[in-house]
Amino acid sequence: MVLNRRTTVRGGIRRACALDLAALAVTSIAVLGMVPALAQSLAAATPEVAAGTVFDVKAGDSFGKIAARVTGNVAQWRTLYHPQKSGLSNPNLVLVGSQFELVKEPDGSSYLRLRSAGAARAPAPAVAAAQVAAKPAPAAPAGVPASAPTPASMPASLTLGVLPNIPVPALMAQNEPLKVYLEKSNGNKVAIVTAPNFRAFFESTMKGEYDLAVIAANLGRVAQLDGGMVPIAIYEPRIRALLIGAKDQGIKSAKDLKGKAMVFQNPQSLVALYARQWLQKQDLQPERDFEVKAVRTDVGAGRMILAGEAAGAIMSNGEFRQIPAADAERLVIVEQFAEIPNFVVLAHPRLGAGVIQSLRGQFHGFVANPVEGAAFSKATGVVRIVDADAKQMAELDAFLDQTRRAMGLIK
Repeated sequence: MVLNRRTTVRGGIRRACALDLAALAVTSIAVLGMVPALAQSLAAATPEVAAGTVFDVKAGDSFGKIAARVTGNVAQWRTLYHPQKSGLSNPNLVLVGSQFELVKEPDGSSYLRLRSAGAARAPAPAVAAAQVAAKPAPAAPAGVPASAPTPASMPASLTLGVLPNIPVPALMAQNEPLKVYLEKSNGNKVAIVTAPNFRAFFESTMKGEYDLAVIAANLGRVAQLDGGMVPIAIYEPRIRALLIGAKDQGIKSAKDLKGKAMVFQNPQSLVALYARQWLQKQDLQPERDFEVKAVRTDVGAGRMILAGEAAGAIMSNGEFRQIPAADAERLVIVEQFAEIPNFVVLAHPRLGAGVIQSLRGQFHGFVANPVEGAAFSKATGVVRIVDADAKQMAELDAFLDQTRRAMGLIK
């Protein structure tokens, strides 16, 4: 009897399980049947915008808000901004009355193209576009997109990228006081990083790998216009661009380099761009009138002059300061041919308006700090850090195409 009772119980359990499984199967079929309808409903909620659709810019609009009419998310404005094809040099500046057209490429990518620049609100011809772009919006500092997030507090960590214009050990030592100062000011961690060369550093800046970037002014201007980075400060004094020679070689001017070899400490630097312009004004053409040699990284431009590998070198005063004292005593500044904008500090717009404004104030007060600021000033020669105003940034526009070409943005 016990055996029969167990058999009966087991049979009941099997029948109950079978009924449950059948019910589950029916429910699953019903749910699966609902999936296509659910998908259709979601698709209907975010319809695809057709190519050629035109959007009018109205009061209160930003590029981010216009882009959100396509993407559904203001924060995704970068997916529809193309530095060359959008026809908008500064995505932070859109004028009421402008029109944007949605363009779809054969490869599946899309971008918004400016069709009409909003003549009703356009600046007068005598006003430089860079000056207009630099005027702050009421709710945010100049250059911060309206779509940028505004975190309530400073991030727990910041990545500070520094252009590798001098050997890395010296670069890190120079910027250690800045790291300490920012950490003390914000109670967070700051990582100082760099890259193997100018181009790699610029590419990392454009990819958004740095929260803050200390960069050559011409590279900073391109990163501002083409990458949406926000200039918050510029170092002073201006950089002195120098022609260096050996004391015992008798080089009195650039003309004496004719038929000889010259080396550029950093061929992609702003100093090098100014130098080529300066030499052309003296009817001196590279390769035609003098040989251009690549710097030997193991010894540097100064040592190449002393070794007789080059008659002269183009470098900044900061680079000249890094030459060992024993070598520097045998070299001479033949000519200072320009004073150019110093390094610019850029902030990534993801930091938000409030954080960017706070960092701007910290950089402006850094050099006055009696400990970290004084150490930084002694190591670098920087005596002030001020606003990167529109006039100084616009000064770099003469070198935009050369810089973009050197960085591989255009051919």
